[in-house]
Amino acid sequence: MKFYHFIIAAAVAAGCLACQTDDTVGLSIRPEQDAITVIVDTFIVRSENYHIEAISAQCSDSLSMLLGNYYSAKYGATKAELVIQFAAPEGYVFPDIAYQPQADSLALILYYFTWFGSKVEPLELSIYELNKQTPNYSTNYLSDFSVSDFTDATAAQLLGRKVFTSIDQSLSDSVLSGTSFIPTLRYTFPDTIRDRFFNFPQTAYASNEEFLKWFKGLYLTTTYGSSTMIYLREVNLRLYYHYTDKKNGNDTTVNTYITYPANKEVRQLNHISHPNIDQVMMQVADSVQLVKNTGGIYPKLHLPVGRIRQQIHDSIGDKILTVNSAILSVELTELDSSATAMPIPADLLMLKESQLNNLILKNSIATSGDSIGVIASYNSSTKEYLFDIARLLSANIKSNPTDYLKEETVLLIPVDRIFNESGTTIGIKIRKRLGAFTIRSAANGYSPMRIELVYSGF
Repeated sequence: MKFYHFIIAAAVAAGCLACQTDDTVGLSIRPEQDAITVIVDTFIVRSENYHIEAISAQCSDSLSMLLGNYYSAKYGATKAELVIQFAAPEGYVFPDIAYQPQADSLALILYYFTWFGSKVEPLELSIYELNKQTPNYSTNYLSDFSVSDFTDATAAQLLGRKVFTSIDQSLSDSVLSGTSFIPTLRYTFPDTIRDRFFNFPQTAYASNEEFLKWFKGLYLTTTYGSSTMIYLREVNLRLYYHYTDKKNGNDTTVNTYITYPANKEVRQLNHISHPNIDQVMMQVADSVQLVKNTGGIYPKLHLPVGRIRQQIHDSIGDKILTVNSAILSVELTELDSSATAMPIPADLLMLKESQLNNLILKNSIATSGDSIGVIASYNSSTKEYLFDIARLLSANIKSNPTDYLKEETVLLIPVDRIFNESGTTIGIKIRKRLGAFTIRSAANGYSPMRIELVYSGF
């Protein structure tokens, strides 16, 4: 530990000798014990790998609907599955039987703008019907919920399978690079499922609650492949049908469809698992810690509040304390520059461990109140996140100034910012998209994790 004391009383006195004005008389006669002491100190921060078993399962936007399976030799496997409800267009009415309406096909359509992993290695999508219960709209599900609560996921509930790659290899480069191209995964159900949908009674379209009595939803999982994760933007069921109408006295076939969207009026839940995460953490060297998104590994830091209090007391005694600056550097190491490197999140939240459940249950927190948490952005030039924790430390230190044993535990959590229309950050939520990196710990011989603290007393 290093520290430097700067006693500025001498400088003040020198200033008084050089300038005899009324403004400096008070300073010139100030007692020596009233001199302002400014101290720079360094404190090592102990850390450990910590696995958060579950985060919010709610898919509230296009940043949070994951499907796939991705394995990294260093960071382990991440598997994401979906339990999805679909909304019926309220009050929809099919053409009267006199128009001879007939079903053509029923398709599941998955739209995704982005993905991570391989563009050529295949995944197999398996589609099961929910046959037990459907998600409760008012229940706050976590990502480790039991899929078996909703479906047996047996052959009897299997509606179909489809092998796909993240990029359709049958399309030309010009189509794939076109501005209007949206990667889409489509599965057409067997005719028996199509006819069942087409023959739902009119009462099924009275409300979403009524529709869910007839069709509880789908369970989507991947049963082959471990190289790709897709980030779904939109999921729809679409029933195509046609009917006959009279136009200019002639029978005319009208082709149309009805869409059942997975929207905010119903629930979409992500079941996320990390099958070998315990083994991954056991293999990590003491000199580093891992950070992994999606309810994975979020390092726990032990801020040495008690040691800081002790050092401050030894340095300035009973003088009034001001924490001028407190910077904690989270330095990245073992960086991967390959094409398959896990992305480094733009933003990292340092949150008091006591606030974790609140963040998980609400799926977001406001950006105000940096005595609870502090957010830092990644600096790609210096390869670090710099946290200004002056307010967090100051509130902690002053809360019980004689407790010299306390440690404040905080977690490092990759997050996404929530913006308003003007681009101002109004909140944050736990980041679900894949990402991982390695940071230096307190035991790192090259550059240990530390707090650079500047404080003063007068």
